[in-house]
Amino acid sequence: MLEDHQRRAIRALARFGSFREAADHLAISPASFSRHIKQAERAVGMTLFDRQRNGVRLTTAGREVLRLLDDFDGAVGSFEVGLRRLRDTGGDYLRIGCGPLPGRAIVSPILAELLRTQSGVRVAVRVDATKAPIDALRRGELDIALCDLTHTPDMSDLDLKIIAPKSIVFVARPDHPIHEQGPVELAAVLRLPMASPYLHKHWRVSIARILGNDEAAWETVNRLPVFECDDYALLTDLTGRTNMVCGGVAEAFAEHESLGLLRRIDMREEMTWNICAARRKGGIFPAQQAFWDAMVDLYAAD
Repeated sequence: MLEDHQRRAIRALARFGSFREAADHLAISPASFSRHIKQAERAVGMTLFDRQRNGVRLTTAGREVLRLLDDFDGAVGSFEVGLRRLRDTGGDYLRIGCGPLPGRAIVSPILAELLRTQSGVRVAVRVDATKAPIDALRRGELDIALCDLTHTPDMSDLDLKIIAPKSIVFVARPDHPIHEQGPVELAAVLRLPMASPYLHKHWRVSIARILGNDEAAWETVNRLPVFECDDYALLTDLTGRTNMVCGGVAEAFAEHESLGLLRRIDMREEMTWNICAARRKGGIFPAQQAFWDAMVDLYAAD
């Protein structure tokens, strides 16, 4: 029987293809990590990884062991999640993690219908623009995670659904000078003082490319944003009170636009936001399935 630390080591090495990177991911020394892998291979009586000069790869036996680990973890996860839910809440308790953009655009419309039609359901939503929702999902702390596709390099251990891309719009207060320029280039907007959620590496690289990808572009990117916050209520309020611009999905700004507190910037180009939804394999329960089904029906990519 493989021990927990051996199963984690197999998964990490299969994911990263590097002993050092996998050890760093698990926050243990390379020597300890190497020992865990050797112990795992002795326990199963097979070589699980081919050691090569440019990294390691799963052997045929290793791939089958990884599949069996998925089945095992799914069964254990289903038991633990169900037991915890019964013990802590006595019923359906749905825990969702998402970045700032999906909140109003996806999560809120689905939850409104779910809470209206299903009695006894409780919901908690954690908003974080980093990869924390996916990490929390893997630890069993969340039931569903919606996040940027760039946070999902390896989703083999999770159920994954791609959401249809949504357009990013930019807003500023109604008397901002940018509105006098007519349709403006995206690069011109990105050079303005900005309020935004956490800008991870992918977004920064994308912005630098739009700005020319030269030294001056990266100097601009490294100064972004002027104000950073994952709470769109605060972002929109502050944008309406200052000369900053803010980007996001249209739903995030709809209320402030209707009240005349913000005005959409007329753009010549479109910027899109790509997102996915994920859940652990196994441990499915009614409220989670209802949310997932509604999300697929309303927002999944064709």
